[in-house]
Amino acid sequence: MHNCGMCEPLFVTVSGRIGWGVRYTGNSRGIEKEEDGKRVIMRIGFIGAGKVGCSLGKYLKESAGDWQIVGYYSRSTASAKEAAVFTDSRVIDQVELLAQMADVIFVTTPDGVIKEIWETLRGCDILLEDKIIVHCSGLLASTVFTGADECGVTAVSLHPLYAVSDKYHSYESLANAHFTLEGSGERLEEFQQLLTVSGLTIQQIDAASKAAYHAAASISSNLMVGLAELAIERLLDCGFDREHARMALRPLMQGNLDAIMEKDTTDALTGPAERADVETVNAHLHTLSGEDREIYRLLTKKVVAIAKQKNPERDYSALDASLEQAKDV
Repeated sequence: MHNCGMCEPLFVTVSGRIGWGVRYTGNSRGIEKEEDGKRVIMRIGFIGAGKVGCSLGKYLKESAGDWQIVGYYSRSTASAKEAAVFTDSRVIDQVELLAQMADVIFVTTPDGVIKEIWETLRGCDILLEDKIIVHCSGLLASTVFTGADECGVTAVSLHPLYAVSDKYHSYESLANAHFTLEGSGERLEEFQQLLTVSGLTIQQIDAASKAAYHAAASISSNLMVGLAELAIERLLDCGFDREHARMALRPLMQGNLDAIMEKDTTDALTGPAERADVETVNAHLHTLSGEDREIYRLLTKKVVAIAKQKNPERDYSALDASLEQAKDV
């Protein structure tokens, strides 16, 4: 548990009292404005105290934006305590109280719980109008908040294209990540502007694009691990141990990734498929079998399509035919 050893989180109970008998007196919208009307503090409450909730809370608290973390609700009191200490906020023991206190409600839970939480909030005897509710699922759209518009709620999905793997350190890299945002409601633009002021890079997408977007994220991260394992296994067959296999592949993989980011896929492409080297590609296929062979064949077809854009004058017909023929072997 991340703890300074000198502080304990305050608790907010359903009675409406904070800590040791200090009554909460904020307004129902959870917004504080200075008299000149120029400064707005947005109060954020988190339902869910895992890696994403902790990381976003810590980042926003330390950012240039005017955010106040009102606290964390979690089914695990221990997790809520950890998050509250880490963000110098509070543990809130009832989800409806958190929703009442916050202007922005972040639902940072597993995907399967998001709709359930929303239905719970809709059934509470609290005013949701003019609030913003946000989930951080890569797959689900903001439409999971069914009927949000009828409640006057701005519904948002906000997802980082970044693997939040550490509860206490991932927040340090969020400024370098791209976030996708989609949603609906009167306060959507206001919310996006506040995120931008806080140093986040935001790309708006449509709700209908969420599955395709999430597939792209998985291909570039999770499936890359599968490709790395495929390469490591081949080197193990050649006598490498796993450590030396990773060491050997690192500069090759990192160099390719750097080239793709700097020059795009077409200019970064090299290798036998780019050269239309049928003999070498066939030699590779002969060393593989089953699913591994089919993975190589299909990815080589993808690479050939890129190669044709790079070298429109080069003849790839023999390689195309060879790859099609390999499908039936």
